Parts: sequence; structure tokens; C-alpha cells
Amino acid sequence: MRGVGANNKEYNSVPRFQSVQVGLGIPLFRNGQKALINASKFNEQVVANDYEVNLKNLETAYKTALVQYQKNEAAIQYFETSALKNAALITTTANKQFGNGDINYLEWVMLINQSIEIQSNYIEAVRKLNEAIIYLNSLTNN
Repeated sequence: MRGVGANNKEYNSVPRFQSVQVGLGIPLFRNGQKALINASKFNEQVVANDYEVNLKNLETAYKTALVQYQKNEAAIQYFETSALKNAALITTTANKQFGNGDINYLEWVMLINQSIEIQSNYIEAVRKLNEAIIYLNSLTNN
């Protein structure tokens, strides 16, 4: 060892230390180590069980989200194939009948409200489908 020591003296590289201390740890009481090993094994089982539970919860959430997605997709399919066409037909017919004087203003308003409600339900179904897609993506892209 070289340099300034704890007593503020300068030491050169000449060997001056004549003793060495070596320690050896022998456990006298083994029960503590056995208990630690058993506790670690128990913790490992707890973590494995938690993993299995969380995996099952994730699978259940994914299946539920997939069913919700399919339900919303079917609703949108219905709206796009028939309901929106019917809403357009209701609007067109109501406007023609009101223009010809066949129906009064109150009847016209009721028909237009019915058409608007169908369109609003379609928009709500699209929103729900988008939410289902986002949730599915969040489950699969962690």
C-alpha cells in the first residue's frame, strides 16, 4: 500500500504489514436457514398462484371483450344494411307527405325524430364498437 495513511504519514511501497485476518462462518443453528428456505418456497407458490389467477382473469376479460366486439359489429351490420336505409326512406316520405299536405307538422316531427333516433343509435353503436376495439387492443398489446 502506498500513499498517505490515516495518521497523515506518507507510506511508500515497502511491505510493512505482517498479519492477515481470515473469517469463516459456520452456521450453528440450521433451523433459521430451513425456515428461510421454506418461506421462499411458499412465496414461490403464492407468486405462481397469483400468476395463474391473473392469467385466467385476462383470458376472461379478453373473451368478454371479444363477445362485446362481435355484438357491436352485428349491430352496425344491421344498421348499415337496413336501418339507415329505412331512416332515409322515413325522412324522404315524411318530407314529401308534409310538402303535399298529407300529414300535419306534429306527424312530420314524430317521423323525423324517429329517423334521427335511428341515426343516433347507429352512431352510438359505432362508438361502442370503437371502444371495444380499443379495449381489445389494450388487452393484446401490453
